[in-house]
Amino acid sequence: MEMKKKSFNQILSIDNDDKRIIEMIERDPDITHSDIAKEIDKSQPAVGARIIKLERKNLLTKQVGFNIKKVDIKVAIVYIATKDVDDIVHKIENCPFINHAFKISGEFNLLCFIAASDLQTIEKLVDLCFRRDKNVINVKTNILIESIHDFVVPIDFQIENFDGRYCGPDCSLQENLPKFKFNQKITEENTEE
Repeated sequence: MEMKKKSFNQILSIDNDDKRIIEMIERDPDITHSDIAKEIDKSQPAVGARIIKLERKNLLTKQVGFNIKKVDIKVAIVYIATKDVDDIVHKIENCPFINHAFKISGEFNLLCFIAASDLQTIEKLVDLCFRRDKNVINVKTNILIESIHDFVVPIDFQIENFDGRYCGPDCSLQENLPKFKFNQKITEENTEE
């Protein structure tokens, strides 16, 4: 018996109007609710309610950053083969210098995007964070030449101050960490005077 393939509507629990709203916002993120309402023949409040529902389901999100198709930022695509992928994920999950990271299957089990103003900074970070880690078996780095589609990359401007001594909050060389935007918890000591 052949299994029936599920549609996006079934998987995401949306209808065709939701799909059209998503498509319109993807094409023009600044489109107004009124313009969407005219296009799908619904009221403006109904469109607003649908958009809120889609945002709550994480089907519409906003990401602030650089569109690498339109700016001259260096981006490395780094493939990492590890003995324990979760150990490396824990190491990098709060690092502001790793722009995107994915667990993947195949010869490599982790994929990272790293953006900076120059390739030397990226190389220092890859060397420290991955190549020197005993858990890492292999690292392959490719430099993105040109983005064919829009691709937004968040970036922490503090990477300009990265000097190769530490790569993140769990870095084993974290003595005298600079004030990078790591997800540090504010302790009671810091809030008391």
